[in-house]
Amino acid sequence: MDLELPPEASALLDAVVAIGSDLDLRGVLSRIVETSCRLTGAEFGVLGIVDDDGKFIDLVPNAAVADRFDKIGLMPEGHGLIGLVPRERRAIRVDHVHGHPEALGAFPRHHPDIDSFLGAPVMVGEQAYGHLYLGNKRGEVEFTATDQALVEALARAAGVLIDNARTYEQAEWRRRWLAGTAEIGSDLTGSSRVQEALDELVVSLRELCEARLVAYVRADGDVLEIRQVAGDADVAADVIEQRSAAIHDVARRRTQQRISDAPGRATLIVPVETRLAGSGVILVEEARETTSLRDVMIDLVAVTAVQFGLILDRDQALRERTQLLVARDRDRIARDLHDLVIQRLFATGMQLQGGRNLEPEQMRGRVDAAVAELDVAIKELRAAIFELGTGSGRPLLDDVRGVLGEYASVLGFQPVLRISGPVDRALLPASGTHVLSTLREALSNVARHAQATAVSVELTASPAWFRLRVTDDGVGFDPGTVTSGLGAMSMRSRAEDLGGHLLLTSARGEGTTVEWVIPSVG
Repeated sequence: MDLELPPEASALLDAVVAIGSDLDLRGVLSRIVETSCRLTGAEFGVLGIVDDDGKFIDLVPNAAVADRFDKIGLMPEGHGLIGLVPRERRAIRVDHVHGHPEALGAFPRHHPDIDSFLGAPVMVGEQAYGHLYLGNKRGEVEFTATDQALVEALARAAGVLIDNARTYEQAEWRRRWLAGTAEIGSDLTGSSRVQEALDELVVSLRELCEARLVAYVRADGDVLEIRQVAGDADVAADVIEQRSAAIHDVARRRTQQRISDAPGRATLIVPVETRLAGSGVILVEEARETTSLRDVMIDLVAVTAVQFGLILDRDQALRERTQLLVARDRDRIARDLHDLVIQRLFATGMQLQGGRNLEPEQMRGRVDAAVAELDVAIKELRAAIFELGTGSGRPLLDDVRGVLGEYASVLGFQPVLRISGPVDRALLPASGTHVLSTLREALSNVARHAQATAVSVELTASPAWFRLRVTDDGVGFDPGTVTSGLGAMSMRSRAEDLGGHLLLTSARGEGTTVEWVIPSVG
């Protein structure tokens, strides 16, 4: 037989079914608030979401009050009636707010004036996910006991629906991460493909986390190198400088850090562990964070860091293998050339010895020709042996790090280094010497004149150009009034001798940027 339910029970069942039809967590929360308002006749409603410490981190209002809450711009602090619900951990019904002893008095600006009030906790298991607040029952009457029972029942059902939606959100987030990174790193042939793979990883991570900035930062002693950046690259150096203490701590301790920036926003710093490529971190600046994604997000950033480390180690192993093969080949060629010199000397000696019985004039001609030939051969072979046997052997980046470490004590702070492209393979050794000289000149100028508190050094290599950029936040100067000095002529001369140019940008009170560009070897 058909069972006829009371109107309130039927409305509650319909509401639960309607809420459960939405898998999106934000959609579920909005439906809970709208349904609560509809069941009780409340004019205003909001679901305040809290973190593990009970602090409000997000608000989900009903449509009627959403624009007002955007204008308030404040998150509840848990005082007054707002805080009574979480303290009591039960539903609270108040006929007249202003007459209640917990009332604080005037509401914040743009907040609707509330007379009747009904609030209830929304629990997920034993943990409070948030608190539902309803205000001003339509018709200028008070909320009834039936309204309170409906809200309590809806809050209990909402806890289950929220838990399901959170599980779906976490699964969907993992699926998006897998889809975004599945093909990354499948082709690592050549250093350019390695850099592309790392670039794709940080871009994918930024999109997934909806972060302001994502960067891979290599921590080499006190020097921080920005190697990959996704987001606003112009602010990357400032962000890394601000987070430098946390970055060094994570790199040294090899432990994750989560820094709360604002409600729903957090910065994640995760160590990148390698065996060959040195220590570093992945920085996810101001990621969009929900309570359901907090643990999942930092776990998947950590997985990305492992993937980063594997790619870096593989690339470094291939580099070292190539260097070893080159070194062995150089040694072999040096030995062959050395043996060739000895054999030629021996053969020439035999040739001269066999000329004992020649006439003096013939002997003199043979000797002169042999001496001239041997003199030229020995000079050429000696130069080749010296070059092959010694070479520079030291990557440009190592020399740059040494210069930055040297000038840290002079400047009073550690400059931030940013690397983009295959810097170590972009220049001939002779050009690398000019790079170091220019860098020293630029840093010396900062130390002598700039009164700076921060300096960023950027090395960028492309198939056509190599760029050194040194930027400080010092007092700056007027380029129109400075015609010499500051080492500009020396730096410009070096660039022009190599087919490049120097661009000096500054203004009083706005710091200085030195941009030194020369052709690369492609």
